[in-house]
Amino acid sequence: MQRLERQFLLISRGAAMIGVLFLLMISGLSVVDIITREISGQPIRGAGDIAHLLTILIIAACFPAGLLERRQIKVTFLGAILPRAANRALEVFGALMTGLMFLAIAYYVTLHAQRVSASHEYTMVLNLPIAPWWWVATACFWVCVPAQLFVTVAEILGRPAPYHEA
Repeated sequence: MQRLERQFLLISRGAAMIGVLFLLMISGLSVVDIITREISGQPIRGAGDIAHLLTILIIAACFPAGLLERRQIKVTFLGAILPRAANRALEVFGALMTGLMFLAIAYYVTLHAQRVSASHEYTMVLNLPIAPWWWVATACFWVCVPAQLFVTVAEILGRPAPYHEA
């Protein structure tokens, strides 16, 4: 199980790094756009289009790694006062509910990607198709489902969150 976890972490961290790279690209584009506006009085044509398209990928690409590393927000006040077995049961229940939530998110993002594809939406300035970006985000959200299933199984088996470097 540890070997499989290591592989999942390597892949998901790679996707998260791409998301962070896109975030840095948007930040750099924003700075250049501001400087260009100050110097020339004109914005960079299509900067907003690019930022909007990359934003969904930034968000979606980081979720699988966050799930596998169990970095989501948790409220643990009951765990501190309940017996260890009850606390563990709450952890398993929380992992299961998180998995069901991501299943719902993946399903609804898929429906949205289908709608965007069917309506042939394009960006306003650069006239780029929007659907491919949503399909990549959809794939990232679907990857969250088996990732969280792995976390749920790890919780059932009592395996702690990974703190090792992959």
